[in-house]
Amino acid sequence: QATSLAQTACSSCLALAFACRRAMGSSISIPTEEQVEQLQAGVDLACAKAADAISKADVFVLCTGAGFSADSGLAVYTDVAQVPPYKDRGLLYHDICQPSYLRDKPDLFWGFWGQCYNDYRETAPHAGYEIIERWVEERFRHSDLARSLRERISEVADRPKIEPYQVTDRPGAFYVFTSNVDAHHFDWFRAAEIRECHGNTEIYQCSESCAGVWRAPAGFKFRVDQGTMLADSGEALSPGAELQVVVTEKKDIAEKPCIGQVSGGGRPHTLRYMPAPSCDASAGFATNQPTCIHCGGPGRPAILMFGDSRWQDVDSQEARWVAWQRAVEEFVADTKDKVVRIVILELGAGGNVPTVRRTSEACLKNFLESGADAHLVRVNPDLPLGDDSDHFAPGGDESHRIISVMARGLGSLQKIDACVARLQEGCTVEEAAAAASQVQ
Repeated sequence: QATSLAQTACSSCLALAFACRRAMGSSISIPTEEQVEQLQAGVDLACAKAADAISKADVFVLCTGAGFSADSGLAVYTDVAQVPPYKDRGLLYHDICQPSYLRDKPDLFWGFWGQCYNDYRETAPHAGYEIIERWVEERFRHSDLARSLRERISEVADRPKIEPYQVTDRPGAFYVFTSNVDAHHFDWFRAAEIRECHGNTEIYQCSESCAGVWRAPAGFKFRVDQGTMLADSGEALSPGAELQVVVTEKKDIAEKPCIGQVSGGGRPHTLRYMPAPSCDASAGFATNQPTCIHCGGPGRPAILMFGDSRWQDVDSQEARWVAWQRAVEEFVADTKDKVVRIVILELGAGGNVPTVRRTSEACLKNFLESGADAHLVRVNPDLPLGDDSDHFAPGGDESHRIISVMARGLGSLQKIDACVARLQEGCTVEEAAAAASQVQ
């Protein structure tokens, strides 16, 4: 599973991943040739089983990794350096995605992150986001259980001077956990429902010691020389200027989009559910290389990079995610008259830095221990099996809790959505699988 530019990692993430592996007694499960044959032949039935789990669920958790953003036509890890400016310098993604470049080669640093920002701003999230939003709006955001959870969740205090935006509402029976940094989830889901474990390109911080993170202005655009992939410290593009993104034809997107060459086409709902900025950060974006709004020194994206010891998280976002999980587990434990059904849908989470995979399985384990009837739908074209060798990997005592869909995210969502519609008509899971087979 390729790692997208919309996903970053660092030694801290690797340490967390290894700690999770030790704790869960597992490594990434790689299917055997026989398993691959069975999984590929069973995609439609697996999608129907996933649809059945979603249709019956009371609580819905969405976990997304790099593959989910790749379906929007954004560049992936293996292809980021496939442009002459990086190939000529002998640079790979791991080389470029380091905070030290801001000090040593600022034009190169901002060329990379500025172009990522422009790419994400110009490319719309794929249709799968809208499918999931429809499920959430119909089933999980306004249910009686959603209202009960909101009453249980303790208020998380935002800190206006160091938070990028203020969140006033509370999540219901849905949450999304993502490692992607493109901020595309804010186009479709509410801020109170989103946890970004690596940050996003819309949020900035001081590169030194000033506390606090802030939003980029809505009209800001980086000026990047695509011949050199450098962004100097002069003027940025004017708000009305066309973004410097080469639009690749849709037929080529599934092959090799690269930085600066993505699906493009505009983004009609850009950040519509990200709340207004907590402060005026325009002074920090007066040039093509953003500065700290507090001290005037170099700014940087608030994204977790490789070898990064100064990344600043949005602490209130993490607190909301933790509070929501606690509320769900307490609700499940306190509910004696029925079994609470929970489904976790994981899309495009690979094994390079398995933060999302570990989080999905940790949630599954915790929900089961609290008394829920929980399942994990793992959608991945290469690694769809459970990883925890004691519980969720093939042969584990809870392996039946994993629904493995060996396919890409968007196509699988379209198949699952077709199955949901058939199940609502009273069809069996097997009959719904026939509907999935009609979706190409």
